[in-house]
Amino acid sequence: MPTEIKFPAKPFYIMSKIARSNWGLTITPEGKVVLEALKGTVDQVWTATPDPRGGAILRHVSTGKVLACQMQHISIPGLIEIDLPAGPLKAVDLDASDAKQLWRAEEVSGDWSAINTLLQWEAKINVFDSDVHGTVGVYRWDGGADNEEWRLIAEAGELTVDSVTYDMSKAVPDLGMPPSHCTGTTVDNTLGGTTVTSTYSLARTVTTQRSLTNARTDTTGHKYTQTFSAKGGVAKVVEVTASASFEQTDSTTLSLTDQKVNTESVVDTIATQVSVPAGKKYAYHIVVYYGKVTVPYTAHLTFQSTTPGAKPVKLTVEGVFVGVNKVDNEIVIRDVTSPKAKEQPLIGKMALA
Repeated sequence: MPTEIKFPAKPFYIMSKIARSNWGLTITPEGKVVLEALKGTVDQVWTATPDPRGGAILRHVSTGKVLACQMQHISIPGLIEIDLPAGPLKAVDLDASDAKQLWRAEEVSGDWSAINTLLQWEAKINVFDSDVHGTVGVYRWDGGADNEEWRLIAEAGELTVDSVTYDMSKAVPDLGMPPSHCTGTTVDNTLGGTTVTSTYSLARTVTTQRSLTNARTDTTGHKYTQTFSAKGGVAKVVEVTASASFEQTDSTTLSLTDQKVNTESVVDTIATQVSVPAGKKYAYHIVVYYGKVTVPYTAHLTFQSTTPGAKPVKLTVEGVFVGVNKVDNEIVIRDVTSPKAKEQPLIGKMALA
């Protein structure tokens, strides 16, 4: 049996060897498996997911369909009754239990490979009659003719972020988020005869959260951002102020292809002077107040395939930016002289810069 090779880990094209014609395997919007001239766009890209049973599932990125073979029943009365892979390829929904959706690549010569169904290693993907406009299906191995050899070309192209703009007229603030009560300190002057004034360092933790969610209205753009990495991204984000106005500020660049929430916490200390009257015990701690902003954005992107001769693809992706940032903080002072008090009386608040 020929040597098995791994499908590319990155998205890839499946190019036919016929006359070195640069034709690639794809699935039409109508769900038909065909060959098309390679043009380096997402509608011709595949991904391979290794399967514990062996081989891999080949998924067409643009349609979400997976590649499957068909079975043909062969009957010779009194001799054989068997089902074998044969006939045109099919584009189907994923069924993890269906072995007809498993494929294996094997080395043939140089960069060229054969692709067989895992059910029968001699049943290869074949361009019937070498007609690039005809049927692509499964046929028995014929020794390495051009119509049964393929090149698996990994796509190393990237999205480039050309610009990102926010629709500030639709920005929505939320100043009702719960505050964060940071670690504090207690100053005990219950045995003192005079007011004690000292300087203390109080810890303050400020957390910011930012996320980008791409809208699914632009299907093509969404497929690109799902599939490829992006150079650049969103470096200037929107923050809400204590007065519910908005400002844009530089930040760690967010990736348009990463839908996760980016969270960053910074701990620092604030030096503050406190005064505690004689016979009193005061507790001091910092409270940080947060605001949330939700604002639509529009990103203009360019995708440049590494396929020779491929033209750049311009994309516009719309989505929503959500950010949580500090809007205010202060030092809260409470009288904790009596440990039996049901409530610690609020003495006052000190504003922080």
